[in-house]
Amino acid sequence: MSLSYNYPPQYAYPSAPPVYRALPAPPRLHWGWVLALTILTLGIFGVIWMAVQAYWVKKATKNGKAFAWALTYVVFLGLSVFIGMAEGALSVLAKSGQDFTSEIALLHLIPRLGGFVLYLFSAFTLKGALEAEPIDIPLSGVMTFFFGATYFQYHLFDYNVEGRVAEQLNVPTESVVANVPPPVVSAPEVPPQE
Repeated sequence: MSLSYNYPPQYAYPSAPPVYRALPAPPRLHWGWVLALTILTLGIFGVIWMAVQAYWVKKATKNGKAFAWALTYVVFLGLSVFIGMAEGALSVLAKSGQDFTSEIALLHLIPRLGGFVLYLFSAFTLKGALEAEPIDIPLSGVMTFFFGATYFQYHLFDYNVEGRVAEQLNVPTESVVANVPPPVVSAPEVPPQE
């Protein structure tokens, strides 16, 4: 048996198939529950759920930027409770005769303005991460602004992780046809002529 060296090198030594990493399953709470719990808790559940979604994005893409902003938003929410308590203490002192109106107005403005800015940063950073590869969900900026975590959950609830891996494994037919080695045609046996 003789070895044939007529094949091009790419056919002689085939490479291993590319490795595709499966995405972890996204949070599966129905978006209606997210909306209801956000309304019932006066927005607190929405803030925490956005951090849960950002954590999933961090696990799926290894990009922790959205999670960092969402966590900052959650921590600021906790700090705004203490600012509200300080505002209440100053209003009690104001009733005793001392003038703290400018301090009360400032303490009233800081949590609202800071919370709004942190919401914008965390929501739109998460939107950008959800639109990027490998997640690839097209999202609206207006819906992100008004509904945030509920809108993201609407898209994540039916997100098919297994379908994304199968989509990555599908190869277009043009590239398959272009890389097919030429067919081996064997010549018919012809008896030697005398």
